[in-house]
Amino acid sequence: MEGNGNQRAREEVLATTSDENENCEVASSDEQEINPGSSCSSSRQYSRYTQEQIEELEKFFNKSSHPTEKERFEIANKLNITIKKVKFWFQNKRTQLKTQTERHEHTILKQENEQLRLENSALIEALKNALCSKCGGQATIPDGSIHKHKVVIENAWLKEELSRITSLASQNFVMPLPNKVTIPRDTLNPNVIRSHMGFDIPSQRNGYLVQVSKAMEVLLKLGITNAPLWNKNKKGGGETLNFVEYVRAFPSCLGTKPPGFISDATRASSVVPMTSSTLVEALLNADQWREMFMGIIGSCTTMEVISNGIGGSRNGSLQLMKAEIQFISPLVPVRVMEFIRYAKQQAEGLWIVVDLSIDSGIEGHMAKRCPSGCILHDMPNGFSMVTWIEHTEYNEQSVSQQYRQLISSGVGFGAQRWISALLRHCESIRAITSPTLNHHLLQDTKRSLIGLAKRMTSIYCGGVCLTDGQRWDLVADHAPGRPRIMARNFISGFSEPMGIVTSATYSAWMPANHQHLFNMLITKDRCIWDVIYHRVAARNVIRLPLDQDETSPNCISILNSNIVSLQSYLLYLYVLVLIIKCLFSNFIIFSRVKEMPTEDDQVMVLQETTSDMTGSLIVYATVDFPTVSMVMNGEDISSVALLPSGLCIVPGYGEDGANGERGSMVTVGFQLLHPDIATSNLVTMETITTINDLVARAVQGIKEIVRSSQQ
Repeated sequence: MEGNGNQRAREEVLATTSDENENCEVASSDEQEINPGSSCSSSRQYSRYTQEQIEELEKFFNKSSHPTEKERFEIANKLNITIKKVKFWFQNKRTQLKTQTERHEHTILKQENEQLRLENSALIEALKNALCSKCGGQATIPDGSIHKHKVVIENAWLKEELSRITSLASQNFVMPLPNKVTIPRDTLNPNVIRSHMGFDIPSQRNGYLVQVSKAMEVLLKLGITNAPLWNKNKKGGGETLNFVEYVRAFPSCLGTKPPGFISDATRASSVVPMTSSTLVEALLNADQWREMFMGIIGSCTTMEVISNGIGGSRNGSLQLMKAEIQFISPLVPVRVMEFIRYAKQQAEGLWIVVDLSIDSGIEGHMAKRCPSGCILHDMPNGFSMVTWIEHTEYNEQSVSQQYRQLISSGVGFGAQRWISALLRHCESIRAITSPTLNHHLLQDTKRSLIGLAKRMTSIYCGGVCLTDGQRWDLVADHAPGRPRIMARNFISGFSEPMGIVTSATYSAWMPANHQHLFNMLITKDRCIWDVIYHRVAARNVIRLPLDQDETSPNCISILNSNIVSLQSYLLYLYVLVLIIKCLFSNFIIFSRVKEMPTEDDQVMVLQETTSDMTGSLIVYATVDFPTVSMVMNGEDISSVALLPSGLCIVPGYGEDGANGERGSMVTVGFQLLHPDIATSNLVTMETITTINDLVARAVQGIKEIVRSSQQ
């Protein structure tokens, strides 16, 4: 009896200690207790480590989680902290990892138990609807014992998978998963079930299912595993993949890497004001996907829909797609890829969308899409946490020396660029629908203005990257000090030929930080670098911020001349009247453009500016009064002809590549109309010389701005 009493007493003490540990959160790696021996109380004090100290401690922890006394002494001296602080930092770090791992294992085991029961029911239902491989009719199950036997086999397979994943989690997972995480398998897909049960499906499609199942397993682990698999990317945000650890943990999904190919892989996360189901729907619709990532996707199409999903949902959707992924410079080739895209709902409010190239053996493709995609987890109030992973193998020799460091670091085509584009898209939707943001404009007006700006940016990017289905003829190739000049036939919005359009693009290095250079270009005197429209684009008539911050550089503007003349003054009053009417009207505000006393050649400038840590963009084009009236009335602007010009600014190096000085790569692009030239082969040397001069003046103007800022 006495022994049992002592045992109960010890259990009570342990339970109390466990409760205290649950209530007292483990201090983070940058905030540790000064008095670690004291109890958990409101009077506890913390000392905050510097970022450099944290990085050094984390680096040593990844090598050894139990340092010796000598090692602790060396660390303390190196970081200028006490040995006791080093000791307790490592103790807290080990406790933190252990707690996360235990919670993760508990979540998986708890939810998989329920999932096994649900999947068993789904298997029984799928067997009822199975098709005969010979006649295509309803398959019959002759004996209930056979039915039961197959279900038992399937259950055994599921339990084996659960055991394998649980073992994998205990060894590698260091981050708690959301509730109801399931095995990334197509166990609820009837086609896959038929293949498991002996019913035939086309061999190629079955091969796709096998490939995406493996790719999804890789993507899931990449999404939830941290160091040492991922390292912080200080240059372009997000994280970069540690390929030594990756090769050790994963087999290649695309076979041997071709000669000359290298890899870039990045991960980035952000909270997005959109639900996971809405995002999945957009990712599975080629047009919506391209609109969502305007500037990154040159063109895309769904080549074949293999499965639309199960039970009226997108769960289990599988399709074959083709896309042009672009970087806005003539010196970086477009990545043309064919890939399979698969969407899987892991649990309520948790989706995974994975891409995998199928063109690894097709000659001429310069890039391959390794397991890439996103993990979407719903949050309260219609938001979702998005973890984006980009992993590509590409031919480095096809990239200019000046851009190789940027591309290989993952900034050029990396996950952070996709996340930034997604956030901008969400902000533009919010700018349209919010009653408080830009309240002086009607919702239809904002929608029309943003739509016109997106078309303009798309045309500009297509002219630089030669995407978007446009057929361009080479007039003059890119050379030192000379732009690449392309030409195509120009068709008006009413399908009438109007001559040809030339697109001149040139990339140059500037010794200035890309965001600082962008800020200078939009604030300095425009006439220094804008050699075409600086007289017209002098002041804002309409400014539509695409952010809650009114001063945000991400905005759309309509600009007008700053010259004080009767005509420009009447124009200013005209637009002002339209805006005032927007404040008090809910109907079409202007229908007869002829009421405005203007000349036919009077124009304004539409401009869109965007900037984030991966790069900046300034795109602008002239628009006439009828177009402005259509925008203010919220009318369809799809037939409006636009000839945009612009600047793309990204982090970059000089001619020596990664060994050169850090600065910016600036791509200048012009699109010019030549109504007197019928075909591209009739472009004269005089026209080429004029275009070269325009580009040279623009580049020289940007260099003058940089020099003035350094004085």
